[in-house]
Amino acid sequence: MTKGESTPLLSPTYPRPPYHYIGARLFLAMFNPPEDAIQDLLPAPLRPSQMPLAALMFGEMPCKETGTFMESGLLVQCVFDNPETKEEEVGVFFSMNYVNTDVAQAAGREIWGYPRKLADISLAWRKDTITGKVVRDKTTIWKASCKMVDEGAWIDSGPNINAKVIPSPSGDGYDVAVLTAAYLEYATKNGRSGEVEIEFQSGPRDDLSKVKIDTSMIGQYFDCDIFLPPAKIIGNLKL
Repeated sequence: MTKGESTPLLSPTYPRPPYHYIGARLFLAMFNPPEDAIQDLLPAPLRPSQMPLAALMFGEMPCKETGTFMESGLLVQCVFDNPETKEEEVGVFFSMNYVNTDVAQAAGREIWGYPRKLADISLAWRKDTITGKVVRDKTTIWKASCKMVDEGAWIDSGPNINAKVIPSPSGDGYDVAVLTAAYLEYATKNGRSGEVEIEFQSGPRDDLSKVKIDTSMIGQYFDCDIFLPPAKIIGNLKL
């Protein structure tokens, strides 16, 4: 049998990274969780940043390697210890993540550890207002809207941090339980911003009870190209 890039070996689901997203549409809806609630969204040894900050991300992702898919995620700013530099570093942890194709789901989970589930995801403009929405089990689990009235400037928020967890086939323990960091590169244009409105609701298979909003911050939209490289292992998970 010829060795494949991923399973199934006879017809691999996805190729190896890096991945290239050309002409992506990206909407970020940022908010401040309460200080006493943000650690619930982060696994140890990740720590909250000095200012509690989280965001909903919605994107249309035209990926050269896996095909175009829709994506949404709950992102939490965090602090971690970089094992290479021995210094503290800021990153963005993907606490929850949704896509609408099986290829994007499998590649994201199996390579980087993105916690992807399948969902119906929409991102639409109505005049100067953009709305992103995620629906699972006939429930709108989260939604964000923003009237874009100002220019938007991209802010580098550090690497994407994910918890890559693979349970053991024995049913006891884990074969893999690590934190990964991927240092994405963005080429952005057409940045816009404005006040944002955000809604959360738990669904039958999606518990959002630990997600809390203290204050809404800002919404930002960008057209962009994204380069997604392989990830680095930055630590072990304490499960």
